[in-house]
Amino acid sequence: MNNISLFEAARLLLHYDNYGILIHRRPDGDAIGSAEGLRLILSALGKKAAILSTDELPSYLRFVPGAGTEKMPEGQKTFVAVDVAESSLLGAFKPLLEGKILLKLDHHRTGEDFARFNYTDETAAAAGEIIYELAGMTETLNKDIAAALYVAIVSDTGCFRYSNTTCRTLEIAAELYKAGIDAAFLNSRLFESKELKTVQATAVGVEHTLFLHEGQAAFLCFTAEMQEQGGFSEENLAELSSALREIEGVELTAVLKQSREDPEKFKLSTRSKSFFDCSVLCGCFEGGGHLRASGGTVYALSPEEALGKVVAKTEELWN
Repeated sequence: MNNISLFEAARLLLHYDNYGILIHRRPDGDAIGSAEGLRLILSALGKKAAILSTDELPSYLRFVPGAGTEKMPEGQKTFVAVDVAESSLLGAFKPLLEGKILLKLDHHRTGEDFARFNYTDETAAAAGEIIYELAGMTETLNKDIAAALYVAIVSDTGCFRYSNTTCRTLEIAAELYKAGIDAAFLNSRLFESKELKTVQATAVGVEHTLFLHEGQAAFLCFTAEMQEQGGFSEENLAELSSALREIEGVELTAVLKQSREDPEKFKLSTRSKSFFDCSVLCGCFEGGGHLRASGGTVYALSPEEALGKVVAKTEELWN
């Protein structure tokens, strides 16, 4: 496994003609926007490219122009992973593509170098910033690419509200504005258009949240029973950890979602505001990610046991 510069990555992309762009399971705005931006860059360079995902796009991202995904690789492709911290996040693609991924482009502070060539920039607020730099190197930036990259960047920065936003982030956003994007439309679709079920799921979640450390730490286990009773989909629960973080005084949110297929498996999603390192907590549960946003997996015999494990580990790390 080789670590290379972004310039070397750009040169590498010029050598091949048929690309499969891999994104992580349960794709978010950064994954979709970055992958679509790269797909459009490659297309502008005369290459063939398709986004490959094991999961369907969430409904709130289906407005992104051209961001459809293929389920399985077809034909001979050169594989590039974008916004994928570790190979386990490739889901069903992992065993199929073991040793076949040419390049990894990522910005997570925890992860693995699973591709033949790897480029990681931990200072980038989103993978979209990395793809923006590639657009500059290849002189391909246009309105459509800019729109895709804006979706990527605002998704991971909370529309520039989160602490990972940097001067460079805002400079890039300005260049995307100059390219002609309709930022008001994109912001509205991403941040002001929620399904009623999503809002209802948040209300249910708040009712069942455990607050500790004088309200600074919020813990929730959204059980399979709660999901079934409310008719909530996985997508309806996707932003629970972010929603709870918006409560005044909350520093850390840790949300567990019990699997309906495997009741002893719980997906962990964490968010923080200023001092708690989410990546360390999730690193204790087969995960990782960013300083202020990370995920993991907890295995337990019951929701109470799963929540207890996360609370106990948080107590160890709090101070």
